Amino acid sequence: MMPPYIEEIKKQDIIDQLTWDDSVNANDVHVTVIGNTVQLIGTVPNYTAKMAAERAAYQVVGVNHVENYLKVDFPPSFAMPGDEEITSSINHMLTWNSNIKSDDIMVKTNNRIVTLSGMVSSYWEKYLSGRIAVTTHGVIEVINDLAVNPTRNIIDRDIEKDITNTYRRSGLIDEHEITVSVNNGIVRLSGVVSKRLIKQEAHDVAMYTAGVVDVIDELTIG
Repeated sequence: MMPPYIEEIKKQDIIDQLTWDDSVNANDVHVTVIGNTVQLIGTVPNYTAKMAAERAAYQVVGVNHVENYLKVDFPPSFAMPGDEEITSSINHMLTWNSNIKSDDIMVKTNNRIVTLSGMVSSYWEKYLSGRIAVTTHGVIEVINDLAVNPTRNIIDRDIEKDITNTYRRSGLIDEHEITVSVNNGIVRLSGVVSKRLIKQEAHDVAMYTAGVVDVIDELTIG
């Protein structure tokens, strides 16, 4: 069990990190540290700030897991868009993004909760579509139900080989620390890495690999 004074030092480091990150607006964010797990409780002014707070907490050394209980509480001065306006904004941004083929993406908004459904041809398009929805004004939550249907049929063994070879070429990732398994295009990552940055890089490599339909990230930080 971690000594209480170590938890207090880590807690202060996280508070300092949240305060430093100008995109968070952490005035109403409360931090609890239990071992290597951090709980974020309170309110933030938008959904982007909620995600930024989680990212900032993960950047502190020794943080292995973040439980994000932050709620979005828009400022009184915020001109709240309606559901139809949110849906329209997301549809326009998806159409304008040349990296996404959005013809088969459907957007539905209910009480500022956005659901994405339909089909895309790559996992990274699904991820990017979700990021676009997350950063749209007025959104408090995004449910990404997009299915991935790759344009090329790539066998699991080749997907696994592409990922492991990319890890080998990386100056950040030790490929011996990560086990990669692929089943019907679904990639599962397991093992122990030393930093959150490495975990994120390992996930991103899998995400951008051709033929991948989903990534299950079970990597731990130790």
